[in-house]
Amino acid sequence: MPTTLSKFKSQFLVVAKWAAIIIGIIIGIFVLIKVFFFIKEIISPTPDAPPTVSFGKLPSIFFPESINKKFTYSVDTLSGELPVLPDRTKVYEMEKPGPDLLAVQRASEKVSSLGFNNKPEQLSDIQYRWTSPGPPAKSLVLNVNMASFTLYSSYLTDPAVLSGVSLGNQEDALSTAKTFLNALGLYPEDIDEKKTKIELYSINNEVLGPAESLSRAKLISVSYFQQDKDEIKMVYPGGTNSTMNLVIGSGKENPQVVNVRFFYQKATEESATYPIKTAQEAFEELKNGKGRVVSQTGENLNIVIKNVYLGLYSEGKQQEYLMPVIVFEGSNNFMAYVSAVKDEWIEK
Repeated sequence: MPTTLSKFKSQFLVVAKWAAIIIGIIIGIFVLIKVFFFIKEIISPTPDAPPTVSFGKLPSIFFPESINKKFTYSVDTLSGELPVLPDRTKVYEMEKPGPDLLAVQRASEKVSSLGFNNKPEQLSDIQYRWTSPGPPAKSLVLNVNMASFTLYSSYLTDPAVLSGVSLGNQEDALSTAKTFLNALGLYPEDIDEKKTKIELYSINNEVLGPAESLSRAKLISVSYFQQDKDEIKMVYPGGTNSTMNLVIGSGKENPQVVNVRFFYQKATEESATYPIKTAQEAFEELKNGKGRVVSQTGENLNIVIKNVYLGLYSEGKQQEYLMPVIVFEGSNNFMAYVSAVKDEWIEK
């Protein structure tokens, strides 16, 4: 018996020795392969897969008329240079409204809950107008297929609005605006409430002006902004002004919505990657007048570019795709957009 155990132990040690050698060889080969590919990537990196460009050529971005002045430009970013942007980015397909036979009926039910009549005037196949005697007298024009509407009223001359007695504070304005949109079923799910902008306005002889404090304000403006998408900021035709704005004024007893300019279109998760211009290429286009200058104040036309980044541009009207732009920000409240997708992928 002892001889048998000794023989078994000897054989086990031999097997274990060779198993360890084989495992060591396998690990060594694996490490050598990893080192080989590491060195190879340093010397000759594997190129990235090309952009998918799945949507084919894209429509041109719609830009409203640009501020047309003879600007000169210089760069003074934190690094002293234009940034290195990625060579591609995503383009998203937008939700497209479909036919809805009950759209007008449903819209009338929602609008009438806000004090408007329930018999709208048809302006087109998709646009209808509802009115309210007020005070102040109001007119709401709604696109029944999309989250798009305007509200007009005679608030500049309304006694309750001019009194400011029931205007409330900023929190009241936020609540009033959100309640109004929820009643219409139009409060967007991707609003970044931390970005919501509140502004105070006075009314003097039917002319709006900024109010220095709440005690001097007659109106509170509430503007909504969407969340970043894939860490890229959403931008709008009005630059720092969004396409979702509601103005709150005093009613007889409570704050009320007296003016609205609202447009929202949701992006789907369907996307494709497209090659984009470098910051330098976009800067050359801006200097050659090919971008859109959104804002600029003062007499000094020598613009110092302070910040450059990629944005996703909501056109403020129905669009097929959510397209990227390269944003330039600078001195004198300067802001400008340049279409980011390379020209060969834009329809002429």
